[in-house]
Amino acid sequence: MARLLLVEDDPSVRYLLEAVLSGSGHEVVVADSARSALAYLRQETPDLILLDIMMPEMDGLTLLGRIRAVKRLSRVPVVILTGGGRELEGASRALGADLFLEKPITGRRLKQAVEALLAKEGYLLPEGERVDSLEEVRKRLRRALPEEERFRALWLKAAGRKAFLANLLAKGWTETLLRRILPGSYDLYDLLGHLAYGWPLVPLEERARRAQGLGYEDLLSAYRKEGRLPLEGDERLDALAQALYA
Repeated sequence: MARLLLVEDDPSVRYLLEAVLSGSGHEVVVADSARSALAYLRQETPDLILLDIMMPEMDGLTLLGRIRAVKRLSRVPVVILTGGGRELEGASRALGADLFLEKPITGRRLKQAVEALLAKEGYLLPEGERVDSLEEVRKRLRRALPEEERFRALWLKAAGRKAFLANLLAKGWTETLLRRILPGSYDLYDLLGHLAYGWPLVPLEERARRAQGLGYEDLLSAYRKEGRLPLEGDERLDALAQALYA
């Protein structure tokens, strides 16, 4: 499963494209304008971007130029979608588009195009570099994390966990990125531990089961929903962390 960003201002077209792509098992994030797409891209790095050219306020080519100017996004595959003919294909290619497709496009053709681009991309690292193997991802992540016991200690305290996650986000190793590398119902703690230190993966529900009966049902509910502990706002968080991660 890959995470795709679809930038399309026409609601009917957006709905159809989202249905086709999500039907292939991908997570599809939709943006109805270039500005909303930029807001999303400031925080996240999708596996592939599908971009309409003709949009109000900021057109798709301008957005493409903005995307390619960011090192982290410079190698994310971009598919240009247009209903205006092929006269803009040259400009799209010059700005860094990987593929140019004219509308209307069949669902089969769209899926084939997306899968072909994704198949050759490997794993996207925070710096915008792509690597072919999960082992290389492990090496890079391990460099960004503290020693194993320090990591455990930070996670068990709400203040340490919050600071640690802020640092992880600043380095580009977001939870969403890790879930794309190792999709499934796992706690962020387990995803990090598995990749960096070789820990076994424990399903989210198993983690929650270990903390049942301790009077923290509201926090456990938030944990199950988000896939991680709340960061702050409750003095019981440290006790819950001890129960979950003991």
